[in-house]
Amino acid sequence: MPQIGSLLIIFGTFVWCGSFSYLSTHATSVLEWLCLVSLGLVTVATLAYWIYANKHQSIHKHKLKLIHAGISTLTPAIEEAIFDESGKTIWTTHPNTYPNQEEFLRKILQRLSATSEIAQLKAMIEERRRGEILVTGGSGSDQKWWLIATAPLDLGGYFGRKGLMVALRDITSHFSNHTQLKNTCSLLESFIDKAPIALVYTNTSGIITGANTTFCRWLGLPREQLLGTTLDGFLGDEWKQGKAIIPVRSPNAIPFKVLALTSPKSQPLLFCRADGLFSMGASGGVFKQAFSDATIPAVMISEEGQIIDYNPAFSMMVGDVKPRQDFFEMIDPAIRSETTTKFRRAFERALPPSPFEIRFNEDKIHTTTYVSHLMQEDDLPALMLQFLDISEKKRLERQFIQSQKMQAVGQLAGGIAHDFNNLLTAMIGYCDLLLQRYLPNDPAYTDIMQIKQNANRAANLVRQLLAFSRQQTLQPKVVHITDNLADLSTLLRRLIGAGIDLKMIHGRDLWPVKVDVSQLEQVIINLVVNARDAITNGGTLTIRTSNFQCLKQQRMGHDLVAKGDYVMIEVIDTGHGIDPEHLEHIFEPFFSTKEVGEGTGLGLSTVYGIVKQTGGFVLVESTINEGTNFKILLPRYAGEEETHIPHIETPSGDLTGGGTILLVEDEDAVRMFSARALREKGYRVIEADSGESALNILTDGERFDLLVTDVVMPKMDGPTLSKKIRDLYPETKTIFISGYTEDTFRKNLDHNTKIHFLPKPFTLKDLASKVKEVLTLN
Repeated sequence: MPQIGSLLIIFGTFVWCGSFSYLSTHATSVLEWLCLVSLGLVTVATLAYWIYANKHQSIHKHKLKLIHAGISTLTPAIEEAIFDESGKTIWTTHPNTYPNQEEFLRKILQRLSATSEIAQLKAMIEERRRGEILVTGGSGSDQKWWLIATAPLDLGGYFGRKGLMVALRDITSHFSNHTQLKNTCSLLESFIDKAPIALVYTNTSGIITGANTTFCRWLGLPREQLLGTTLDGFLGDEWKQGKAIIPVRSPNAIPFKVLALTSPKSQPLLFCRADGLFSMGASGGVFKQAFSDATIPAVMISEEGQIIDYNPAFSMMVGDVKPRQDFFEMIDPAIRSETTTKFRRAFERALPPSPFEIRFNEDKIHTTTYVSHLMQEDDLPALMLQFLDISEKKRLERQFIQSQKMQAVGQLAGGIAHDFNNLLTAMIGYCDLLLQRYLPNDPAYTDIMQIKQNANRAANLVRQLLAFSRQQTLQPKVVHITDNLADLSTLLRRLIGAGIDLKMIHGRDLWPVKVDVSQLEQVIINLVVNARDAITNGGTLTIRTSNFQCLKQQRMGHDLVAKGDYVMIEVIDTGHGIDPEHLEHIFEPFFSTKEVGEGTGLGLSTVYGIVKQTGGFVLVESTINEGTNFKILLPRYAGEEETHIPHIETPSGDLTGGGTILLVEDEDAVRMFSARALREKGYRVIEADSGESALNILTDGERFDLLVTDVVMPKMDGPTLSKKIRDLYPETKTIFISGYTEDTFRKNLDHNTKIHFLPKPFTLKDLASKVKEVLTLN
């Protein structure tokens, strides 16, 4: 723009001069003279604009030079001003605030604290020197920090040649953490310096290199006089020997005693006053008041174990306490001898022992005990014991150990169940083979049936073990439990008998749940049978349902219940209740308080396993002679309700068939029975005792129509074998046989519809039916 103005001025000058010469000699009318005057005015206006633009361009250029020279920092300036040689403001970010340099300086100084930097700032501005200065204003949380930069300007002849630019930047954010840390350190230093205990630093020669005001006050000496002296001059050699109570001598103070709170090798050394703690003087009274008001349970005992004093918090923790009572008799007898020995050693040694555990009230109260040495009025030693109640912590530890134990027992039970299922499969299978040889009226037929029936009873026990270990096969579906409980009520009334009143209380608008209906019924039946056995002379058994919302993860009983929505089923009885010492064990398999022969001890463990495998929780509340309440929490089903097509059982009919079956089973008895049973039904059977053997058979060129394989085998398991075979023959049909639940291996397979499952133990009929069903599928 200034270049255009210059051209216009030059052009206008030539035009105006030519026009003036022409008009001055040839103008004959007023109109021509008016044109001449108008042309002159345009030229003057253009000249004024050119001067104005050049001035601001000069200022802008000088600002850019300052920025490139480093005047501007990363923090944007909140206030800037440029003054001319006379101090008049020619540009500013606050036009109405700073009319001139003097007013700018006055208003800035009003914000700042009176420091040495104020004079430097005034000199920088008044002398128009380049520089930066850090200033502050306000106090506490309102304190602010500014960085003020000044730089001289060459204004190029406009408004004088020497100008000044001043930039003010707020950098408080960079100092907030520093200020907070500085204030915290100051508070900490003040606390340590005025603490009610003495703090002393010494070098390796015992020379005092530092001490707080408290220690100086005790000795009656100023810190300057104390530093550089030896600690031995005040405490003798006792402090080096590790003694607890140390006499102190000072020329400016009455002799007194201190209690060493640290070892002689520690830095800093800590001491507290030990004289007059139990006297009725001023210091003793303060101590006794603080001791009595303390919220931490505390007691003082003599060397003989007698209670000298105790505070209310201690009596609230352990119950009735009497002065001069034998403290050692209050300790749990199981640890009394060991604990008494620790106290004896504490009296013999100068330093107190490390914190240790003491139990009171027959193991009901657990504490961590901290021991401190004290001195009585008659200079007899005493101990002050302070207790941290850890009973809740111990309870949680026991619950955690119990849950780990339940998990370990569950894994063991699952392993045992798998092995038993193999044995029972062979036993039941060979019974079926033998039964084919005899007629029902043959005495041997009856004997074989007895063997089979007892094997089936054993199989039921194994199923309960699998339920506890959460390894049984479930067939869940979405249901509304109100309907299921209504269908079950008739059976439950027959189970409990006429002497017990059964009440069913159903909640309204219950949420749906996804459960295995038969297993849920088993849970309810087991709980009802237990409740029946707990009610001796008539009573009430209530089954109540409701919706339950757990708003946050919380511990309820032995379980940590996750946040979410649940449907709660309560089974409440008015029986004799469960002893508290048995509550931790009721879900363990084979644990029972009933007489021998009255139960297997698997009822509640089955309940626990089924509910846990469903994703729910089992809670129990019980009061002796009042009754027990078992609460089952089942997670709410949030998906779309499923449409179930009823399964129509087809008659078994002819179980014979044809085709080649590859049978892979590492248990010889199970493999031999299965192969024989299938051959008798008309199938050609190729046997293999491992996954590797099966692959070798295929390598030799054998072909088959169906793969029947165990799941758990050494080296190569069933799912791995199935994958390798399907890589070669994708259309292979497979039946897995296992004593474990289908879920334990199904998640490792793809959604192949040609894979089926037959749980152990199975009968000859089960095996033949499954094989024929799979072979006939497209």
